[in-house]
Amino acid sequence: MIRYNSSLAVGFVLLLFGLCAPLTASAQQPTRYRYAMASVFNAATQLPIGQFLSTPVHLGGTAGAEFRYNNHPANQWFQTAKLGFSYHQYVQSTIQLYSEAGYRRAIWKGTAAEFRLGAGYLHAIPATEIFTLKEGQYKRKTNFGRPQVMAGAALGLSYTQQNATHPLRFFLDYQFYLQMPFVKSYVPLLPNTLLHLGVGVPFTIFKP
Repeated sequence: MIRYNSSLAVGFVLLLFGLCAPLTASAQQPTRYRYAMASVFNAATQLPIGQFLSTPVHLGGTAGAEFRYNNHPANQWFQTAKLGFSYHQYVQSTIQLYSEAGYRRAIWKGTAAEFRLGAGYLHAIPATEIFTLKEGQYKRKTNFGRPQVMAGAALGLSYTQQNATHPLRFFLDYQFYLQMPFVKSYVPLLPNTLLHLGVGVPFTIFKP
């Protein structure tokens, strides 16, 4: 059974705030400024000053949507809403539900750089089994995981197709976030880096 704690409460507050913002932005923007996003990533438990491409590989993926706050072609302010999953052998599996606020600057002929700040809810499921001593015998304990908070930032480079009816956006992102509280007694903040490779599809492609 998942118990209530402060991490769960804070995570849901941040998540609800973040997810409400994209809905407001979506209502004010044409469909061409809304994108469905998907990526695969390699996750590592390290600070951003560690290896850019870490090994061994721990795969995961995200899916979500992006909504623009403005119509400027070069300076773009936007919000995301994302659902992710990652598996780190011997450590944990995580389910991530979060939102990001970001700024994107166009560079040259469809290329752009961006920066995002995000926070949300993370559900951590330990990879190790837990046993409890009961009546002189060890019994496996059912573990549905723990509610956590995630908060961090990301840098990204992208290329958007030019002169296409439904321009796809291809991107490479480097994301860093803190998972908290991981283990209160000795590792309250667990650093994570994710290297994403993904594609964005405008919502217009789904219209008849």
